Amino acid sequence: MDIESFKDIENEFSELFSQLSNIQSTIREKLTSHADGKTLKGNELVGWLGEVYGKYLFNGYLVDDSFEHDVETQDGLRISVKTRKGTGKGWNRTSAIPKIEGDDCPTHLLFVHLNDSYLVDKMWLYPWGELFEADRFKKHIVRGNMRSYFIQVNEKTDSKFLIFG
Repeated sequence: MDIESFKDIENEFSELFSQLSNIQSTIREKLTSHADGKTLKGNELVGWLGEVYGKYLFNGYLVDDSFEHDVETQDGLRISVKTRKGTGKGWNRTSAIPKIEGDDCPTHLLFVHLNDSYLVDKMWLYPWGELFEADRFKKHIVRGNMRSYFIQVNEKTDSKFLIFG
């Protein structure tokens, strides 16, 4: 693992991320008045940051969206990266995981938690097989239909998977 590489990138953008966080809050507040009561969710920047940090952390490379994983390494790791920002309800639940079994599944799941200023708070690296064997993948049911899977990070019991923070 190369902690220094991803920390260098994080430090390079730290001041800009702070400015962006303030601007984004203002934009979200203003847009909410035009959202007809809909809760504005999501932030693509968060996912992009997690993938780039994972790439540098593991000296890997990003792969096309047609794969079940996001990062590949020279030594064969296939890492799916899930990133959340902030401390609101649901920060510790991954976004959709479409597939959990098969030869093309990731070897690992990297969960990146960013603080409100887009800086890394903590990171967990889970071996995919351990998640599967421990029945950690939960079905995401929407209107009675199974859409995907997710896992929930548990800060107390997942300390053995914590790699940063």
